[in-house]
Amino acid sequence: MKFCLRLLLLALLIGSPVTSLGHSVWIEPVESQLVVRFAEPDGKYEKSPGHLDSLTLPVVFFAVGTNAPVIVDAPKKADHFLVLGVTPTNLVCAESTFTVRGGRKPMFYARWQPAGLVAATPLTTLDLVPTGNAGEVRICLRGQPVPNVKATLRTPDEKESELVADADGLVRFTPTQSGQYLLTVAHQREPIAGFHGGRAYKETSHNAALTWKQ
Repeated sequence: MKFCLRLLLLALLIGSPVTSLGHSVWIEPVESQLVVRFAEPDGKYEKSPGHLDSLTLPVVFFAVGTNAPVIVDAPKKADHFLVLGVTPTNLVCAESTFTVRGGRKPMFYARWQPAGLVAATPLTTLDLVPTGNAGEVRICLRGQPVPNVKATLRTPDEKESELVADADGLVRFTPTQSGQYLLTVAHQREPIAGFHGGRAYKETSHNAALTWKQ
């Protein structure tokens, strides 16, 4: 009996939703192109067939100056979505949705910020917006700063640290290393209900990521 219960518990753990494991969606460069990843930052990339198929095809767009964003194709590959028609020199954002689980609709937003200290503006519902100052990012929900939000910074040496936004929604850090940085904010929930893929949900959970290299 105990053995059967252990097997059942193991099956439940294996079949649990990946969103409970701290997954993120982010954009990163591969050679001269950009790709959209879905994974835990220190884990294996989700693949197709697999959990990558539970993520909707992302809406990907790039912005140039004050011009309207331009949507580009991002077809699904084995372990990523390949962003077509842009290079890592472009500011690129992506939006996607995961399967409704536990009465919540997880929304994912990702921003790739090219090199250079340039003040940015919000482009997604939850966005991590560089201010133009080194090591300073403003967390914005629906275009407004969100205070006291926790964020996770992953540095090029693959170490993580927790940051907390101040009263103006700003997180600050000292980027001393060369390489790729990943800043994430997870589980910003709103009591917005609806249906997605035939499943009802009672709240929406917003998750965002910012990546850049220096």
